[in-house]
Amino acid sequence: MEIERAGEIEKAISMLKELAREGDALALLDLSARYYSVDGYAYPVESIDPDHTKSEELLLRAKERFEELSSEGSGEAMRMLASIYFGHWGPFLEKSVEKAEQYLLRAIKAKCFFAANDLATFYQGSNIEKAKYYYQMAEEHNCRVIHNEDLET
Repeated sequence: MEIERAGEIEKAISMLKELAREGDALALLDLSARYYSVDGYAYPVESIDPDHTKSEELLLRAKERFEELSSEGSGEAMRMLASIYFGHWGPFLEKSVEKAEQYLLRAIKAKCFFAANDLATFYQGSNIEKAKYYYQMAEEHNCRVIHNEDLET
């Protein structure tokens, strides 16, 4: 992103594609999103013609890589799998709120406290006490990035 923001768009996309070829999970995910659509990016990116088949293929590879990392104990990979199961990364894969919630809870157990932000947001409409608990957890671990007056204690 920093390279793109600096105006070196061709260099950035080349690096992103190389990282994806090497199996970097985040690069695969980012490239998948770009093949789906580059609409909505807040900074200049290389225009890629939409290719939903390529987008789906990259998303599947990203999911597989995140699953591998998750099985090795990576809480951040668990958090990213939750995001995939919430359906944030395209329409190609199974959407499951239950699986997403379980991955977020596993991420917390793996000490990925950034997932507390996601859990606070997830629970705010259904269980305010749980939402407050995770909101406070993110604050205590100095990683809270959300703000909600209703969750302040």
